Amino acid sequence: MDAAAKGDGLAVVTFRLGGHSFGFGAEWVAEVVPNAWLARPPALPAMAAGLLDLGGTAITVLRGDLLLGLPEQSFGLDASILVMKGQKGRVGLLTGRVDGVRDLQSFTYQPVDGENNFQGCLRAQLVSDGFVVHLLDWPRMLGAEEQARLAEFEDRATQRLALWDDTPS
Repeated sequence: MDAAAKGDGLAVVTFRLGGHSFGFGAEWVAEVVPNAWLARPPALPAMAAGLLDLGGTAITVLRGDLLLGLPEQSFGLDASILVMKGQKGRVGLLTGRVDGVRDLQSFTYQPVDGENNFQGCLRAQLVSDGFVVHLLDWPRMLGAEEQARLAEFEDRATQRLALWDDTPS
């Protein structure tokens, strides 16, 4: 039984997207940023909502709806960007409204067979008083090729941002 199934007090960041509630273990979420202006450079892949300048670092923001295979959404002022921790830096995830952070113990944990769902990224269903949250496994959300393309795209974006800081002599 994995640690989360034991109800060891881990926290879950919950958010809404496409009429569903989803969550990530709080250990994967670096911060939550309100919906912000995103740069849209040419040749931006459809999966990317844009680039977020987060303290001088270019963070690629992916569309949560497309990443999860949901119908395309329009994101309003109540949308949020989850800045996710990863093995190769940070990436943003554009979501609907973030509901908050809840203790895992407040839910009934119903494990899901990882082999029989989308890329094995659905870990469990969390249930509390009829409220269901699909608990996602962030490290499995992007495949190896997607991670490589994302890293390459972020490198180019960082180089472009650096040009803004260079002043001709």
